[in-house]
Amino acid sequence: ITHSPKDRIPRLIRELTNLKTSLPPGIFVRHAINRVDLWKVLIIGSPHTPYAHGLFEFDVCFPGNYPRQPPIFYFIAGGRYRIGMNPNLHPDGKVCLSLLNTWPGPSWNPAHSTPLQILVSIQAMIFCEEPWFNEPGREDPQIAKNPRALPASQVYNAHVRAGTVQYCVL
Repeated sequence: ITHSPKDRIPRLIRELTNLKTSLPPGIFVRHAINRVDLWKVLIIGSPHTPYAHGLFEFDVCFPGNYPRQPPIFYFIAGGRYRIGMNPNLHPDGKVCLSLLNTWPGPSWNPAHSTPLQILVSIQAMIFCEEPWFNEPGREDPQIAKNPRALPASQVYNAHVRAGTVQYCVL
């Protein structure tokens, strides 16, 4: 049996309380009845992105050693439909983001990182205007200047837009 840190549940309650006043538009969070360590998240795709008006669902589990380890995010549509909606959202549901310790970059810091930061990062960095550039090796700004990059990004956006309409719009 693993033992949870003493501050795990109080910290989760603080995080949930903070979300009541801090969530940006288009992000909704609910926790399970009697379980503040299991969340359901819904993010609405922002206008002017290929995700516009789509409803993107995530299950979030806070491990027993939270906050020492980041929460685990699982992208529901990825598991249901097996479509590529973003290079950082794998078809098996894995969410790749540095704050989740699943992607290179600034990692989870138990003293400073929060679920709110992760939610805002998903909304801004994953559900973005040009998701093709999220693929490893394409994040370099010089790649965007390549004349072949824009058509490839436009084709990818059309694929994402079609998937959003087919699977993520009610």
